[in-house]
Amino acid sequence: MSNALKNQASPYLNELADQPVHWQPWGKPAFEQARKEDKPVLVSIGYSSCHWCKQMSRENYADPYIASLMNRCFICIKVDREERPDLDLLYMEASRMFNQSAGWPLHAFCLPDGSPFWCGTYFPKNDNGQGLAPWPQVLLRIAEHYSHKKDELKENGKNALANLSHSNHSQISDPREWRNELILEAAESLIKSHDNEEGGFSPAPKFPSPMKMDFLFALGESQIARNNPQFADKIISCLKKTLHSIGNKGLFDHVRGGFFRYCQDREWQIPHFEKMLSDNALMISTFSRSWRRFRNIEDRRVMEKTLQWIDIEMGNTEDGFACSLSAESNDTEGAYYLWTTDELHKTLGKADTALVQGNWRNIPLNSGFAYLPQKIDDLSIPRDKNSAILQKLAQGKRDSDKPQIDPKRSCAQHALLVRAWVDAGIALKNPSLIERAHKLLSWMDRAFRLPDGNVSSLHYPDHSQSAFGFLEDYVLWTEAILTFGAISEVWGLGKLESWVKKAETLLDLTVEKFKDTTLPGFFTCPNDLSDPGPTRKKSWYDHAMPSGNSSLLRCFNLLSEIGNKTEQWKLEYEEALGGYPKIAQVTPDGIGHALSALTEAAIGLIQISAPITTLKAIVDEMECLPYRPIFFRQQPQVEIKINQLPVQINQTTPQAMIEKIWEQ
Repeated sequence: MSNALKNQASPYLNELADQPVHWQPWGKPAFEQARKEDKPVLVSIGYSSCHWCKQMSRENYADPYIASLMNRCFICIKVDREERPDLDLLYMEASRMFNQSAGWPLHAFCLPDGSPFWCGTYFPKNDNGQGLAPWPQVLLRIAEHYSHKKDELKENGKNALANLSHSNHSQISDPREWRNELILEAAESLIKSHDNEEGGFSPAPKFPSPMKMDFLFALGESQIARNNPQFADKIISCLKKTLHSIGNKGLFDHVRGGFFRYCQDREWQIPHFEKMLSDNALMISTFSRSWRRFRNIEDRRVMEKTLQWIDIEMGNTEDGFACSLSAESNDTEGAYYLWTTDELHKTLGKADTALVQGNWRNIPLNSGFAYLPQKIDDLSIPRDKNSAILQKLAQGKRDSDKPQIDPKRSCAQHALLVRAWVDAGIALKNPSLIERAHKLLSWMDRAFRLPDGNVSSLHYPDHSQSAFGFLEDYVLWTEAILTFGAISEVWGLGKLESWVKKAETLLDLTVEKFKDTTLPGFFTCPNDLSDPGPTRKKSWYDHAMPSGNSSLLRCFNLLSEIGNKTEQWKLEYEEALGGYPKIAQVTPDGIGHALSALTEAAIGLIQISAPITTLKAIVDEMECLPYRPIFFRQQPQVEIKINQLPVQINQTTPQAMIEKIWEQ
């Protein structure tokens, strides 16, 4: 065997094509070889922008001796997690099942049928004194165990696979057990988990959690919150604190815009420096809600700077947008974003260097320290001064030092970007963002539609497509179409009816390819996938993106109100509820997107039909009102419905009309 990654479409796999490890792509030939040679399989999962994936690659995979161990003892398979999110979900859950950490690079040691018997993440080349076993030692121990205690590992693999299959259904209950009071209980649990001093909803490492904040924004518009000022104040306090921390501290790139992946510390000072398109699209939507609700100028600044970063760094509506930017520059994490004292002196001069060093956190870099630019909170320093410093820094790093970009295009991530542009377009009163969302939807039709009408998950730099799509690709695209269709008639960009038809076509395919016909929930991978994992998984929990099953709740609910097959979608929605009563009680922090959809369903979907001048005036007024899902149609007479029930509004001005609707 030899390294077989040379002609793979994934840029990440191509990066590893010259390594001495005999990497194989995921597929039947690799597992057939494992059976033939009676070797365990090492499935290594990573992605292009992951620092620790690159670090382990440099330390271990490129080392001839370690590569010889891997080749002699294992059949080694390399997977791009963005190409195969189904495998990533499967083996990530297995890693947790074996009481190992969950992250990337992810290593699953498997039987020749793909059943995992042990998992782990990053391993150093040598003992670094941090309690992590050296990678060569791990390889030799597992190879020896496979040679002498294979039956034990077979039993491990059999039990792991049974548990992975069972976990698809372990929380499922009767849909009739759902009650809207669970939404309030989930919110109380989320509020209780909030770090009231530093913001965020977990201990370190801290992720921005946009889906959780979107849920709290949605619940804040409910009658429960309006009638309970103390509860509403708790929601507002959590949102303001967390939004301030993530927008003003180390998670946000104050020089070029955009959010990093997460922060390693409680105080949001030390980020993990990769930037993902999906994270930033979600954050734009969340900050648009915050701007509409709180009118905090810093929220607007963050939103606009993130929009600008996507335009400058990630792509365009003619060719699509890249998945991510690496955490590394010149093999060092964060080097492009951190500033040494010498670099600050050259760019800012000594006086301004002293000023920022007194306000910015210093972070270890190589053998010394460097500074991460942040917003200076010192009220004695004018805002213009702060902006001028950041502007100088934006010109101060060489383009040759820029982090590597992963140029493949993701269907699911583009769907999130469509939604972000619509949300920001309304919040900022910026029609150009709505028009860009329209152009991007048109590009998605060309880039992600397969000849048979199905969905391709990825569009590669050579303009080839992946041969299949996953649940999140189908349903987040559907959700994006409905988000855009809701306001399309206001800007003359198509009739709502035509967008509904597109959404229903996609959702029909989703039901056909992903639905579990025996129990609630949809599988992550399609039923006709040529090289599936050893078992099909359902994703109930949000991760970097909203889970497919969570997004389905919103799609089913919306189409049960505005679709052409309302009864069918209502039935699907009611069946889907069976996945959530127990989860909402046990782990509500993992289903923020589902809770948003359930909250919006409980509050009610607004439909406004009116002459175009009235619609435009109403949308203008929405900029200053909290987010609620609302669908617009042009017609001569004014007609307003909430959950299909007519609402009598006697006000004549758009401002009075929309304020009255928001009171419902």
